[in-house]
Amino acid sequence: MDFKTLFEQAPFGIVVITVHNTVTLANKSCCNILGYTVEELRKMKFKDIVRTDDAEVFEKESNSLLSKEIEIHRRILKCRSKNGNSLNLLYKANLITSPDGDFSGCIIAEIADVGTYGIDSTEQIPDKNSIYLDSLMERSSDLIYFKNTKSQFIKVSNSYKKKFGILKDDELIGQTDFDLFTKEHAQHAFDDEQQIIKTGFPIINIEEKETTLNGGQVMWVSTSKMPLRDKEGEIIGTFGISRDISTKKHHEAEIKEKNNILNAITSNMPVVIYRYDKHRGVSSLYGNPKLVSIFEKSKMVKLSISEGLPLIINKISLQKESHNYLNFQTTNSTVENECYFDNFVFKSESGSDEYIGLALDMTNHKLTQQSLKRNSKKLEKTNEELNQFSYIVSHDLKAPLRAVTNLSEWIEEDLKDFDNEETKSNLKLMRGRVRRMENLINGILVYSRVSRTQIKYEEVDVSKLLREVIDSLSIPEQFTVTAPDNLPRLSYPVTNLEQVFSNLISNAVKYHDKAMGHIEIGYQENDDFYLFQVSDDGPGISKEYHEKIFQIFQTLQSRDSMESTGIGLTIVKKIVEERGGSISLESELGSGTKFTFTIPKNIDKNLLTQPDIL
Repeated sequence: MDFKTLFEQAPFGIVVITVHNTVTLANKSCCNILGYTVEELRKMKFKDIVRTDDAEVFEKESNSLLSKEIEIHRRILKCRSKNGNSLNLLYKANLITSPDGDFSGCIIAEIADVGTYGIDSTEQIPDKNSIYLDSLMERSSDLIYFKNTKSQFIKVSNSYKKKFGILKDDELIGQTDFDLFTKEHAQHAFDDEQQIIKTGFPIINIEEKETTLNGGQVMWVSTSKMPLRDKEGEIIGTFGISRDISTKKHHEAEIKEKNNILNAITSNMPVVIYRYDKHRGVSSLYGNPKLVSIFEKSKMVKLSISEGLPLIINKISLQKESHNYLNFQTTNSTVENECYFDNFVFKSESGSDEYIGLALDMTNHKLTQQSLKRNSKKLEKTNEELNQFSYIVSHDLKAPLRAVTNLSEWIEEDLKDFDNEETKSNLKLMRGRVRRMENLINGILVYSRVSRTQIKYEEVDVSKLLREVIDSLSIPEQFTVTAPDNLPRLSYPVTNLEQVFSNLISNAVKYHDKAMGHIEIGYQENDDFYLFQVSDDGPGISKEYHEKIFQIFQTLQSRDSMESTGIGLTIVKKIVEERGGSISLESELGSGTKFTFTIPKNIDKNLLTQPDIL
């Protein structure tokens, strides 16, 4: 405590007695006078030291002091030292009032040996000029000061003079705190000292901030002040001791700031921090208020920790704390409050049986996983249904279409002897519609299989693949197709790349507005992508249709004038984008068309080689 130095080095005995008459604190002078050690005195009641003929009066006056019937207990006590010698002790006691509550309600007493029986009991107690007091005032690092009843300095320690740069004692004599500190602090100190002089009650261990007048130096001190009495016990002023606790306060402020930052972070994160003791269980919860509430109320959480943690405690060490954690889950009674925590626990440095735990809320993650699992099963079922639908479309719908085609040909054959060109024309038109329907069905099947077909990446020689695509399209002789010689070898699903080039090149031929045309394949490469271009010198596309042409079933020409399903570019876009690339269009009416698509160099093939269930 801050006043301990003054107690220990005071030239007279000081003892603190509890309401039960037991000794809780005694200084060296007290022990020397009585002959007991501090430990021995703490096991005794002070009245055991008092001789029988004074014991009753002593106990009565002590009780009156504790009940505040009297303000001071002062008398010559007949006592006995440890070795049996009789003592006459000058005993002066006050009731302690302590702001922090450590000794509030106890008695603090000053004792001095005024002689044995038969010796003059008026022998003086060592006064303020005692060599012991002078030694304390010279060497103590604490700030010690004595004041008169007007709160004027009458003596200060060397450390006090050093604080204010004073060399001579008389430079402070007669001055007050108002001459040294700001008015606010000086007034507060003056009021405290006047209250001590009035009541005789000391002030123990209060923390206060001092700000000096010269230079505005700020210092935090812990201060204890007591009444200064003459040998008759009359209060003639005050004395006190102040200890610099600025460093302590600075550290406390830093800790508080860090705690505030930690609380601000944890309060807004899905985390709870707790302390676990093998004997006391879970305590000291911090973090997100909502999660802390759930954590505190859930018996299952605490039970999981109490039962699960001891199983891995032997594996936890300071060297491997990041690799040892307890994982547990808990579910509250209602679905709305279902919660899951992942716990990371490490050993606390404050105790061998204490551990610090961090519980990370994984509820959303767990619920999302459960939802994905449920949706995955639903999607698998949907995928099966789509496969069945594809089978139905491929077989049950195509068969009637083929039958209609055959029937129209038979009717036309039956009408060959009749001169009815209109009927024959209608039958041809009907077969054209049937073929369009069949192509449309084929296009829908291809489109649906882009996402559902097993994706197999393999090395592709783009030059070779492009030559094969051009040969398979039967491009008219009036059209030329050119490509650079430096086309790369890359990893991609071969069938998909064939579909992309085939659709783009065949569209360039199909929608060309001239008998002759030129199609150019372009290629560039950067750090992340391969970039390919398919350009033509056809009629071009107006900007308002640049997005529309990628939509399914959309065509820019009447289907009666141009057989088209409107699915080709939609398939191209889906292939390119689902494989991590992009496709864009540059065109204006009368200026030809250029499609540009990219293929990423680095792609998560492990992910894309799995069947897609969408």
